[in-house]
Amino acid sequence: MTDEPTLSRALSGPEHQQVRLPVIKDLIESGWDQGQLRWKPEWRVPKSPHDAAKREGGKSFAGWPVDLAIFDDPQHVGDWEHVVAICEFKQPSLEEGVSQLEIYLAREPRARMGYWTNGTEDVRVYKLADGTFKPFHNMGVPRPEENFSRPSERPLAFRDLVTPRPGQLRAVFKRLLDVVVARDSKSTRSESQLNELCNLLLLKLESDSSASYHDREPVNFQLSPQGEESTASSIRRRFAELKKMRPAVFAEHREGDIELDDHTIHEAVYELSNLNLLNVGPEAISAAFQVFRRANLKAGEGQYFTPQRVISTAVRMMDIRLDDKIIDPACGTGGFLTEAFLSLVREIPEDKAAQARTWAHRHVYGVDKDSINVKLTRAIMVGLGDGSVNVHIGDSIREHRWPKDYPHLQQPLSEESFTVVITNPPFGRNLKVSKVDARLNKYSIAEAASRKDGEYADLEIGLVFLERAHRLLMRGGRLGIVLPETYFFSPTYKWLPGWLEDRFILRGVLNIPMEAFQGFCRAKTNFYVFEKK
Repeated sequence: MTDEPTLSRALSGPEHQQVRLPVIKDLIESGWDQGQLRWKPEWRVPKSPHDAAKREGGKSFAGWPVDLAIFDDPQHVGDWEHVVAICEFKQPSLEEGVSQLEIYLAREPRARMGYWTNGTEDVRVYKLADGTFKPFHNMGVPRPEENFSRPSERPLAFRDLVTPRPGQLRAVFKRLLDVVVARDSKSTRSESQLNELCNLLLLKLESDSSASYHDREPVNFQLSPQGEESTASSIRRRFAELKKMRPAVFAEHREGDIELDDHTIHEAVYELSNLNLLNVGPEAISAAFQVFRRANLKAGEGQYFTPQRVISTAVRMMDIRLDDKIIDPACGTGGFLTEAFLSLVREIPEDKAAQARTWAHRHVYGVDKDSINVKLTRAIMVGLGDGSVNVHIGDSIREHRWPKDYPHLQQPLSEESFTVVITNPPFGRNLKVSKVDARLNKYSIAEAASRKDGEYADLEIGLVFLERAHRLLMRGGRLGIVLPETYFFSPTYKWLPGWLEDRFILRGVLNIPMEAFQGFCRAKTNFYVFEKK
């Protein structure tokens, strides 16, 4: 920390009076809001990656004070994720000023530009897309309308890409979601923004995959030297090509152009272009995508984020093997499917990892009504190296609608074709399958709930998933399902044990603490493991 006498001198000395105050005046006159500028107290830049991690965790850290920090919005002053530029007004030579700015920019992940002046001469140092730096002399103070995201000096090739550090990819995804896309002028609905980010990530993954075969040639996914409009035009053109090349990935989606403005596309490409997503381990890819999983929650529709510790423990209980064929008929963003894939990757030798990918491509299936969930799951599976396209948009429960609305579900969801069903279905008192739909689909569990032969009751959708799973499973198949505990203890459901007795053997129960879903729902749930009789 800077001691009080030193701070006092810094804010009253000749450097402050002769350089900092005039620069602040110039910045405000050029269009910056005074609320975007922080110089009292001075902003501190972490001295090391370890200090940066401590800062991100909200802990005390060792840092260098900078003379002025510029933030993207007055509301975000003091948040390291919103630093746009850093300014220094020290006495050393111009060369030393450049070196100092490069050090600071390397420690500030969001800052794109550093500005140094001694009152007579000035220099800007830009952090380029490949992480290198480029100085520009005597350009004057930066203006708010300028684009600080600059392409690299030469086109990026695959060999130039760097593998993200642990946690870095997650931080980039969060930044894309919270900072960049939130301001897009064309896509204002969060669901649409999430869909467009998935499209960009699929394009980036495809670019990395193609470039890996010719590692000295320029990659497709990078900034254009001609600026934002050119970058956005190139990305939109390549996305149109991707849809034609990979129609199965976009099956059931009525995809148009990328509906983001040029600035957002340019910023997203800047963030992602120099990262090697092929060399990121499956665990890191899965962890990073949890940022998007949380963003797509729809609690009103009974969708709750399943914590990773619950997912990993539940999958361990299911004892997934290479000869299993697995489905999640309410897959959300693919948490159980991803973990099932990872569980095999961890168990088999590295030289046989291709077996796990082949298994996933042929043996992992998912269905969800939400198109964004399906897109996210596909993107995650592509990122894991699987390339699976066995994840479909559709309604797993209302089978009578399949021929007309979801014909693509009829073959994948054949009865008695899976050895494992694992799912966390939507649940809630008001989320029910109507007695009409139950009759059309001959759900015996809804008939049991009515307690009258030949009649059907409106029934919570989570319970109907028990019968859907029973139909999908082969004899001896395993079902793992998250359900509210009340279904098994409340007198309202005293008919349920009799229905289960004829169809399943209970093999295990995983107690899920109330805190696991805290903030999403208040129901006490467990993970139940059944075997089909």
